[in-house]
Amino acid sequence: MAYEADGEHRERALVIRRQLAGTDLFLDADIRLPHRMMEALALHPHIPAPRALGVEPDPAPIGSPFLVMEAIEGRVVDQVPNYNVEGWLADLPIEQRREIWLRAIGTLARLHRIDWRQGFSFLDDRQRGEPGIDQFLAWTRDWYIWAKAGRRLEVADAALDYLMANKPRDTDVSVLWGDPTPANMMFGPDLSVAALIDFEMASLGPGEADLAWWLEAEENFSTLSGVARLEGLPSRAEIIAHYEAERGRPVADLDYYSMLAWFRMNIVGIRFSDRLVGEGRMPAGTDVLTNNPATMLMARKLGMPDASPGEGFMAMVNGMAGAGA
Repeated sequence: MAYEADGEHRERALVIRRQLAGTDLFLDADIRLPHRMMEALALHPHIPAPRALGVEPDPAPIGSPFLVMEAIEGRVVDQVPNYNVEGWLADLPIEQRREIWLRAIGTLARLHRIDWRQGFSFLDDRQRGEPGIDQFLAWTRDWYIWAKAGRRLEVADAALDYLMANKPRDTDVSVLWGDPTPANMMFGPDLSVAALIDFEMASLGPGEADLAWWLEAEENFSTLSGVARLEGLPSRAEIIAHYEAERGRPVADLDYYSMLAWFRMNIVGIRFSDRLVGEGRMPAGTDVLTNNPATMLMARKLGMPDASPGEGFMAMVNGMAGAGA
């Protein structure tokens, strides 16, 4: 953006992010949420995030609500192509790959150490219960009911019953990023974490919910994709140990939170497949709602018949790649 200030010509790189009206992946999607998250994180400079410059909830100016934020110098770890196979991360020396991952996990743990009452009270959704696991699960349940739109999804329905009946007790209340993956972190030229981005799923809840999302997303791009993890990346056990050291406490009930991560990933898949069907890029009778990696893992955990990914899932993956998701 070019402008005049104090009699001088100046230029500034900005980013505009639009809300996808009508095809939102998330319940109650509101572009003001990521804007408020960036504003709140500005009060905690040890957690890097872009500076929020403005938000317009009225769709009239450009056809959908949007926010404006500063551009950050850096790059993300691409999911397409798979970062375990090729890309700038794979081109780095092995020891630097490990360091990037540990810096990312350390940043996640430091986010979870923030007292949510210090600038993040807007995340407290009391109509869905007390802050913590109750509130987080209530929103997840409502999100799922909205996404499945009256359809019966046997495995996912059973998984929701399991999650509601087995929720952990005495959990903490952390500021949750919601979608912590290396694709949603920007790394600077010195390989430091330059910014966290994409806060559409931000909420309050146990820190383990974010950690499990990261771990299961990694599995999705390695074991479940039929490729080996990139040499040098820390193991699952090392990631957990590093998170615990940075967080200052041991993690608990991680098997439960892995199930919760699969369930939430399945909801994203439901919404994305519905978007592709609505755009005519997938047939209406696709099997992706019942045959996908998240449903497969939930079924195994619950002792239900396997639901291996089929052609519909691969069509959705190709559609996501084409949409830049």
